[in-house]
Amino acid sequence: MAVALHLLVSVGLFAQQHEAAVYRVTVVLKTGQRLRGLLSDVDDSYLRVGATNNSRGGLVQLATIRKVIVRRNSKKNAFISGAIVGGLLTGYAANQSLQKNQVRTPLIYGLTITLSAAGGAAAGLLVGSLISNISGRVIRPLDRNNPELFLFRQIEPFTIRYQEDMINSLPNPN
Repeated sequence: MAVALHLLVSVGLFAQQHEAAVYRVTVVLKTGQRLRGLLSDVDDSYLRVGATNNSRGGLVQLATIRKVIVRRNSKKNAFISGAIVGGLLTGYAANQSLQKNQVRTPLIYGLTITLSAAGGAAAGLLVGSLISNISGRVIRPLDRNNPELFLFRQIEPFTIRYQEDMINSLPNPN
C-alpha cells in the first residue's frame, strides 16, 4: 500500500504543468490607505497592482509602503492537499481499526475503508480551505538604509513577470 501511495504521489507531482501563480496583495501605505489587487510587477521604485473586479489597482511608490500582504489567488493547491491528507489519514485509521475489529465480508471491509476515506477527504478539503484563508506573507521594509531595495527583493519573486521568466527558462519537456 505504501509503495502504491508513493507512486501515485510521485506521478502526480511530475505530471503537473508549469504555470505562473497569481498573488493577491493588500498594500498598506504610510498614510494608512489600503490598495488591493493582483500583484503585477515591481521595479526599483514602483509596485504595480493590477485591477480586479473589486479593486481598481494602481501604481504605488515603494518609499510610501508600510507593508505588503501577499496571498495566493488560487486556493486549488490547498484544497487538493487537504483532501489528500484527510483521505489518507482517515483511510489509514479505518484500516487499523478494521484490523482489530474484523468484519464479516470483504465487501463491507472495502466499503468501510472507501466511505471513511471519502469523509476524511471532505474534512481535509474544508481544513485546507480554512488554512488557505488565513495564510499569507507580510512584507515590511526592514532595512532602514535602503527600504526600497529591500521591498523590491522581497516582492519580486511573487510577481507575474518574474514567475513567467522562471517558467520560460525551464527546459521544454517535449
